[in-house]
Amino acid sequence: MKDTHPRTGASQESDWHSELRRSEQKFSKSFRQSPLAISIASTHKDRYLEVNETFEELTGWRRDEVAGRSLSEIKLWVDPEHRSAFLKQLLAQGSLRDLEIRIRRKDGQIRTTLGSAELIEVDGEKCCLSVWTDITERKQAEEALASVSHKLIEAQEKERTRIARELHDDINQRIALLAVELGQLQQSNSGLDGDVRRRMIDLWHRTTEIGIEVQAISHRLHSSKLEILGVVSACRSFCREVAERHKVTVDFAADGVPHPVPQDVSLCVFRILQESLNNAIKHSGAQHFEVRLRAVSDEIQLTVHDCGVGFDAPAALSGQGLGLISMRERASLAKGTISITSKPMAGTEITLRAPIAVIRESRAISGAA
Repeated sequence: MKDTHPRTGASQESDWHSELRRSEQKFSKSFRQSPLAISIASTHKDRYLEVNETFEELTGWRRDEVAGRSLSEIKLWVDPEHRSAFLKQLLAQGSLRDLEIRIRRKDGQIRTTLGSAELIEVDGEKCCLSVWTDITERKQAEEALASVSHKLIEAQEKERTRIARELHDDINQRIALLAVELGQLQQSNSGLDGDVRRRMIDLWHRTTEIGIEVQAISHRLHSSKLEILGVVSACRSFCREVAERHKVTVDFAADGVPHPVPQDVSLCVFRILQESLNNAIKHSGAQHFEVRLRAVSDEIQLTVHDCGVGFDAPAALSGQGLGLISMRERASLAKGTISITSKPMAGTEITLRAPIAVIRESRAISGAA
C-alpha cells in the first residue's frame, strides 16, 4: 500500500497563492473585457486608478491618459456640480444605483450614460467603483417618441376645440332654433287635437334636451372655463356636471392652488380628471367619489378616489388600455407622474403629480385652435 502523508504548510500556502493568482487573473480579464465601462477612482485623492477597454471606447480617453490623473482634470462629467453631489451621496450611502449621467468625450461629443457606483477599499484607500453603459441612442429614441406623442395630443386638442366650436356655434344653434320654432308652432295652433299637441310638446322637450346634451358634449371637448376661470373652477364645474348627469355624489375640494397654473399643466389636470372620474363612475360601482386638487411645495396634485370594486392595478398599468396610456402620456408631457392604488373590492385611488413652475423645452400644449 502506498503511504499517504499530510500536506505540509508550505504546500498548502503555495496552493493558496496559486488559487489567488488564478482568481486575480479571472478578475483582471473580466474587468478588461467587460461590455460595461468600468473605472476605479480614489475618493480622497480624486484621481483615476484603473479603467477598462470599454471605458476607453466610451470616453475616447486611453488608460495611460487617465490613470493617475484627477477627475476634475479629465472633465468627464458635463455638470461638475452633479458630480460633486454624486460623490457626496456615495460617501454617505456606500452605493448608488440607476444613475443617469451626461459625459463629455475627449473629442467633445456629449453622451448619456446609465450606471451604478459602489464604495470599495483598495490598499486601505476608499475608492469609487463605477459601472456605466451608453444609453444615448435609447434616450434619443425616447425623446423622438415623446415628441410624436406631444404632437399627437396637441393635434387631438386642436381637433377637440374645432369640433366643440362647431357643435356650440353651429349644431347647437340650429337645435335651439328648431326648439323655438316648435314652441311657436305649438302656440300658433292652439286648436289642434289634444294628442297632436302632446306630441308637439314632447318633441319640443326632446329637442331641448338634445340641445342641452350637445352643449355639454361641447364643454367636455373644450372647456372655456379652463381658459377663462382657471383649473380649479373648471374641475369643480366638471365634477358638478358629472354628478348631475350620472346621479352620483362627487365631493370636490381644492387647497392652495395658485392662479394661474401653467396652461399645459392645467390641461393635463383637467383631462386626467375627466378620464379617471368617468372610468370610476363607469367601472367602480360606487355612488360616492372624492376629488382633491391641491398644491404641495412646487407641484400640483390631483387625487380621484372611490370605494368601489377596484381592479388589479399592476395588470392594468402593463396592459394596453387607451385610457391609462393617454393619462400616462399626458402626465409625462407635463413632466408629471401618475400613480394608481387599487385592490379588488377595496376601491381605487388615482394620483397625478406635476410640477407647477418648470422651464419648458417645448411649447405648451394649447387647448385653443
